[in-house]
Amino acid sequence: MELEMNNKNKGKQRKLPTISGFLSFLIALIALAGVNISLLIDFDDFPQLFLVNLPIVGLVLGLLGMITSRRSRLYAFWGIGLSLFILVFTFLMIGISWVGINPKP
Repeated sequence: MELEMNNKNKGKQRKLPTISGFLSFLIALIALAGVNISLLIDFDDFPQLFLVNLPIVGLVLGLLGMITSRRSRLYAFWGIGLSLFILVFTFLMIGISWVGINPKP
């Protein structure tokens, strides 16, 4: 007499992540690392590549990864979230410093 094991994942197939979603997540991580390095080094000029260009590319790739069907969208969500965080952080940092600093007292 054989003992049969119940497999919970018997009918389910594993969903693969989208390539564009994974690239969005990877680009957002690279941009976040670049922003952190530029803040730690106390770089005077804004690195436009890390603060604006890469997050916009990551956002577009994340949105492209969201419209693909039958694939895992986890990396696309993370890529969109990190890219939006970097963009909002950049614009808040510039906006608050522009309004909050009085150059002529």
